[in-house]
Parts: sequence; structure tokens; C-alpha cells
Amino acid sequence: MGGIFLLIGILLSVLSRWLEFEGNSTLGDVMLFPAIFFMAMAFLCSFPYFKEWWDDRSTRKKAFLFVIFAAVGILCLQAAFWFVVWRDQWLGLLLLLPFAACVGFIARLFK
Repeated sequence: MGGIFLLIGILLSVLSRWLEFEGNSTLGDVMLFPAIFFMAMAFLCSFPYFKEWWDDRSTRKKAFLFVIFAAVGILCLQAAFWFVVWRDQWLGLLLLLPFAACVGFIARLFK
């Protein structure tokens, strides 16, 4: 599963750079969101404990929740920095609240 996520992330990253070189920098910037998302999912799915959770039927729900909350957290963090750094809108920092909630939930999964 991680290999597929990595391949999708690399393809989206290349597409993003190609769009920026063709003069469509806004769409290229937005394409980085799914590219980084899929690369992060490939990284998370490569952890040994995730593989153990996914292979065992009794903990598959735990693995699924881990991926869902990690994905939402990653997207919130990306959006926060995109608003703050590239758009100069400091209200983007509010997106750190759902990121912190996702991190808290993931931390509870490991207890």
C-alpha cells in the first residue's frame, strides 16, 4: 500500500512542478497538497506497527483510524502553512487546532 501512495505522490509532485514551469503557478501550488499528503501516507504506512495493525483483523480498525486522523492532521498543517506563508493570512493558524486534535487522538491510539 505504501508503494502505491509513494508513486502517486511522486507523480503529483512532478505534475505540480511541470504546471509551475508552464506558468500556472497557482494550480501547481495547490497540487502540492495531494502530493505531500500521499508521500506522508507512504511514510506512515511503512511503519512496522502499522503493518502489524493492518495485517491483524482485530486491530485493522485501529490502523484505519490512524491513517484517517494522520491524513486530516497533515492536510490541516499544510493548509495552515499555505495560508500563513504564501497568502499572508494569519487566520490560517486556526487550522493548527484540528491538527493538534488529530495529534491528540493519534497519541491516544498508542496507549
